[in-house]
Amino acid sequence: MTSSPRPFGLYARTVLAALLLSGAASAQTTVPIGTVEATIDGASYRGETLHVPSEGTATAEVRDFGPIRMVDIQAHDPDADSLMRGVLSIEIGPVSGADASAAEASVSYFPDGLRNFYVSDEAPARASVTVETLTVEGERGSARGAFSAVLCKREDMMSELDADDCITVEGTFDTELHVAG
Repeated sequence: MTSSPRPFGLYARTVLAALLLSGAASAQTTVPIGTVEATIDGASYRGETLHVPSEGTATAEVRDFGPIRMVDIQAHDPDADSLMRGVLSIEIGPVSGADASAAEASVSYFPDGLRNFYVSDEAPARASVTVETLTVEGERGSARGAFSAVLCKREDMMSELDADDCITVEGTFDTELHVAG
């Protein structure tokens, strides 16, 4: 799976999900449901995907649109001073059934929230994700795999991609998924 040029494509959903889920999660009790481990520009990263029981939401979800499926995995650094900082997001889709081998992928990293973040959804940035397992049964599922990406900086949601400020990211994910309604 690789990314393709799509300004404000998949990463826009990540930003919106971060705002909605982080707002809910910051005011609510969260429960870790998985991990994302990575090396980001040479530094170790370990984030957790979170379930917000009182809201019935999670930062790792699968959404079905008829026969097509989208998978969003958003990890939060448990040591960050805010849920909006240290967020690493992996988006996979569209996926047909459990076979994610031909799906597109996007990886984003929000070290300081919604300012000065890095995305893979526009050239020269790119992402590759290998999904080892993807299962969905009823209201729950799981996903495990690996990813690598070149991410380039955006100062904010409306700014141009800075092709001269790019970082590399590679890692693994292993998380439960909530089926989004």
